[in-house]
Amino acid sequence: MSDKLMQEQINEINRKLDLLIDEVTIQRQTREAVNDLIDDVAVIGKDVFKNMVIQLDDASIELDSEALRSLIFKLIRNMGSLSMVLETLESLTDLASDLTPIIKQVGLDGIKKFHELEQKGYFDALNQIGVTIDTLLSRYSREDLGRLSENLVPVTETLMNLADPRILDKINSLATALRDINMDEIEEYSVWRMARELGKPEVKKSIGFIMAFISIINQKK
Repeated sequence: MSDKLMQEQINEINRKLDLLIDEVTIQRQTREAVNDLIDDVAVIGKDVFKNMVIQLDDASIELDSEALRSLIFKLIRNMGSLSMVLETLESLTDLASDLTPIIKQVGLDGIKKFHELEQKGYFDALNQIGVTIDTLLSRYSREDLGRLSENLVPVTETLMNLADPRILDKINSLATALRDINMDEIEEYSVWRMARELGKPEVKKSIGFIMAFISIINQKK
């Protein structure tokens, strides 16, 4: 083996030894740092525990070491459950973060809709309905309203009949005629004039209407 090749192998061995020594040095430093940290935490923990004991003693609170140890053991045994609870809380937090924009948008849409209903007068109409109900309650007794409730079906049928366009047309003609009649300008009719009027076709038709109306009413009874 040549001297040059041997020297290269020796150099490679030295390089690996240097790496090994560095790794050992780093591990030793890490171990020392961990030990120092443990010592510092132990000192701080002792001080904290001592202060806590003093504060508990000042507050007249007796610390049961057996109960504390039992609590620590329970926490250790239920570490999985605590982890699950924390994960659930984290999931709920994420869900709340996701729902916040949706809830905000729903609130804005609701406010916009309420404003639209207010502009259209829905709330004023509801208020007026409330006033109308108060007026009815103040004017009529409970017995009157009870009778109205009992006869609600016939009243509804009557209103449905009044909604018939033919009935509305007749009622409108009657209302118009009553409006146009001037009581001060009504002439007196003698028997002979009445007899002449009865001979007119329109008067005969009106009498026929009245007779048919009375006949239908009697049939309904």
